[in-house]
Amino acid sequence: MNGEETNRNLKLQTSTDLEPLSERKTPPPRWRRFLVPALIGLAIVGGLGWILFNRLILPLMIASQMKAQPTPVPLANPKAATIEDSSDYAASLDSRQSVTLQPKVSGQISAIYVRPGQRVEAGQPLMQIDSAQQRAQVASRQSATQTSQAEVETARADVDSASQTLRSLEARRTTAQSNVQLNQREYDRFVELQKQGATSQQVLDQRLNALQTAQAALKQAEADMQAQRAAIQRAETTVSRNQRAVEQAQANTAEGVAQLQDYTITAPFAGTLGDIPAKVGDTVSNTTQLLSVTQNEQLEIQIQIPLERASALRTGLPVKLLNDKNEAVQTGQISFIAPNVDPASQSVQAKARFSNTGNLRTSQFVRARVIWANRPGVLVPTTAISRLGGRDFLFVAAPFNASGCEAPAPSQGGGKVEVTPDQLVAAQKPIQLGKIVGNEQEVLEGVTASDRIVTSGILQLQNCAPIADAAQLRSSPSP
Repeated sequence: MNGEETNRNLKLQTSTDLEPLSERKTPPPRWRRFLVPALIGLAIVGGLGWILFNRLILPLMIASQMKAQPTPVPLANPKAATIEDSSDYAASLDSRQSVTLQPKVSGQISAIYVRPGQRVEAGQPLMQIDSAQQRAQVASRQSATQTSQAEVETARADVDSASQTLRSLEARRTTAQSNVQLNQREYDRFVELQKQGATSQQVLDQRLNALQTAQAALKQAEADMQAQRAAIQRAETTVSRNQRAVEQAQANTAEGVAQLQDYTITAPFAGTLGDIPAKVGDTVSNTTQLLSVTQNEQLEIQIQIPLERASALRTGLPVKLLNDKNEAVQTGQISFIAPNVDPASQSVQAKARFSNTGNLRTSQFVRARVIWANRPGVLVPTTAISRLGGRDFLFVAAPFNASGCEAPAPSQGGGKVEVTPDQLVAAQKPIQLGKIVGNEQEVLEGVTASDRIVTSGILQLQNCAPIADAAQLRSSPSP
């Protein structure tokens, strides 16, 4: 077996030796393996260097050789305005006319004429309570009134009859008085005749008897007259008593009629109805709440003013109602100031009246702004205000020679910037701020309405940086 391997090896060596030299392959050198990666690395480094030169070094070289351009910014004057010294408070609305109706009588509801939310007028019927029993009572009282009136008429007729009888008795007394006078004269005459002996004692006694008879008749007539006057007085007393009975019956009837009206529930004033919990057939009493009527045309707000501002309260102060956007929707005036302090909240209650525009409701919570005073002031946009080191600043546009700047701000590349004396620069001025009004804020000190300020884009500015009016740049024609 070793012999066979030896022979095979000899054959392979012989065949190799017989190949031509040109066809034999030599292995490549080791440095050629790293040539391609090296070329790729050099290409990457060269590209990065070119990008760095183009993007950073070359612009800086150009910028250092070019003159810095002014920064375009929006400019405007501060706005002169009237500043309100005001305070905002939570308040509640209350209707000047709002009532929950309750019946004055007890009974069963027989009809409901309205529906919840309906607009009603003053005196309009709303509900009806069954009044059959009350109507029967009124009819009975009316009958009693008529009976009393008939009794009065009868008593008056008795008075008239007694008065006629009295007049007859007065005539009889007058006749009796005449008879007495006549018989008295006759008796006196016969007394003289008897003294002269011209007549007898018997005749004189007859005349005396006639005189006494006439006197007795006069006394009887006077007694009858006195008795008749007493009868008339009794008849007049009866008339008076019956008249009082009539008046009482009439009062009872009027009371019944008035109570009969209470069975019809009417609107006390024009307004809008609330919910109606009662139903037809319900039995109600004077404690049952039937429905509510609210008049929202005039509303009143109640504001609790803290004690520290209560001394400035006075009637007539303007009050504004604010919506969710902090906008005034209605304006009124303080109409009431409580004389005492609420011990729980240590505040003073104030009220103001408003005309309802239709979107306000009773018991609604609102924000109310009390205007204590008005003063002239200057407003600037809040975007124009910068804060540095605990102080507030504005950038005011002014010519370089009038800005107070000693030198213009350096350029972004650190190069020196040269400006002309009339070149606008942004001079940073300290200010004192006041109230915030919407998107603007009051400036108490630092600028006036005649200054021109940078209204936005202040983050890209430095003190004494050259600037240009962006509005003028947009309006100027391009070269």
